[in-house]
Amino acid sequence: MAYDLVIKNGTVVDGTGAPRVHADVAIKDGTIAEIGKVSGGAQRTIDAGELIVAPGFVDPHTHYDAQICWDPLLTCTSWHGVTSVVMGNCGVGIAPCKPEVHEIAAWDLVNVEAIPFDALSKGITWDWVSFPEFMDAAERRGVGINVGFLAPLTPFRHFVMGEESMERAASPNETQRIAALLHEAMAAGAMGFPPPRSRSTSAFAANRSPAGSPAATSSRRAPTYSRNSARARSKSRSRAARVRCSTTSINCSTSCSPKARGR
Repeated sequence: MAYDLVIKNGTVVDGTGAPRVHADVAIKDGTIAEIGKVSGGAQRTIDAGELIVAPGFVDPHTHYDAQICWDPLLTCTSWHGVTSVVMGNCGVGIAPCKPEVHEIAAWDLVNVEAIPFDALSKGITWDWVSFPEFMDAAERRGVGINVGFLAPLTPFRHFVMGEESMERAASPNETQRIAALLHEAMAAGAMGFPPPRSRSTSAFAANRSPAGSPAATSSRRAPTYSRNSARARSKSRSRAARVRCSTTSINCSTSCSPKARGR
């Protein structure tokens, strides 16, 4: 059989707990077709001698929501064998976001995640308003590894309540509107939604820009939120499954680590 890719002479660690084994890995049509001593030809061959060949690692807790705008490889995560990431953790993010509050959203990442404001102001493309549009923008730009999106609660509260979201709990009507936006995000492919971190976290208690204006996650009271939206179920497949590795055009969940690919 002629394969698309054969990775030869590597040490295969398959992630199941089985002992490592010296073997070749053959890939056809984006999936692993054979593991062992591969004799068939291939369009491309990689010598992985003295290297580990393994499924890509999954990082379930990242904050690449902004960096995805200017760094499609999500460095340095992709340098270390991570081929799938989940972003939008801790309730912090930049979508949904109205144009007039872009700076507030950016300062939230400065204060909570210590991302330089200069990098955010120059790098964020802001080619979205809603959360589904944020995911669509990422898909248009292209990403070098698989990505999954959580819908962070803080920007959803701010989208509905404005700066009052930093001072009080949502009213029943506001809660319904927030829940509707979260349902929209889940239906578009979001993997879930994380609430903000504990109100005792100092970054949330003093989340202000140098000008003194509050940033989006500052909250004196724990936000109230309906459990109903947690039952929302996405009717579309995950966006993570739709983004393919730009290095090999192979679904990274069945491919080798970037280290082995770059040999």
